[in-house]
Amino acid sequence: MEEALGNRLVDGHREAAEISVADFDGCRWKLVCSPDALNIVTVHFDVPCWRELSILGGKDALARAFGGAAAKPEAGYKVAVKVDCDACEDGAGMVEKLINLRTTLLGAPFERAFSALADGTASKGPVAALPWRDSGEAVYVAAAPDPANTKVYDRVVVVYALDFPDETDRAMARIFLQQLAECKAAPRAPPCAFFEAKAPPLEIRAVASKAHESGVGFLALTVFKRHVDTPEKLAKTVELCAGLRNYLHYHIKASKTNLHMRMRRKVIAWLQIINRAVMTSEKPKEKKLASGRTFFRRG
Repeated sequence: MEEALGNRLVDGHREAAEISVADFDGCRWKLVCSPDALNIVTVHFDVPCWRELSILGGKDALARAFGGAAAKPEAGYKVAVKVDCDACEDGAGMVEKLINLRTTLLGAPFERAFSALADGTASKGPVAALPWRDSGEAVYVAAAPDPANTKVYDRVVVVYALDFPDETDRAMARIFLQQLAECKAAPRAPPCAFFEAKAPPLEIRAVASKAHESGVGFLALTVFKRHVDTPEKLAKTVELCAGLRNYLHYHIKASKTNLHMRMRRKVIAWLQIINRAVMTSEKPKEKKLASGRTFFRRG
């Protein structure tokens, strides 16, 4: 997708195209450049939770990022952005915004909560619940008070309800989440905690779906003002929160690949040992000395 957009917006190529791609979270993109208007590029985007996302700031984020470039999407897609390659002054910047369309939209609830935290205006309010996947996985965003002074809301808690259809992926995800919660390698990173599926965090216990009880569990991140007190930190934190599940999925696939490679190496080593071994049941072969005498090896 980035290559196709760069060819048209940066390099100036004009050719018809229709490209469709998807990711692990069920999001889909479609780039269309029709033969009768080679200078017009339309990017259609589909996300499973657009209905909830539009209420939690998705429409506002789309308007801020692309302004009047928003267009009517095709059937099966929720959002579309139309760009005139000949009239676009900053082609590289537009490419960057288009390939980050998913982060812009899915990061809207995080950006809203983190901006209020950075401005010191965070307060008690409804928990923002975003059902990311059709399998029942969701993310919850809620402002939380200081335990020492419950009137001061000085943090935002982000809770991920995670699950995977494959049993091996579920086991690996559980181990990874437990180790992530126990790791103290980055002292200034947001603290995280792992919760069992049947015991969700207190911040979302009243709104958590019963469907999560059969999942892998909950991962809770606590974001403080120091993590979002500059525009650069705010953008980076939003990006990481929006891409956490893809990060988790990547590590699961990498772990499975590593295990398969180790098993293959072990099997190859065993085969070498077997091929070099001498079968004791073989019949002894007759041996001859230089003098012509024969003998049989014993033992």
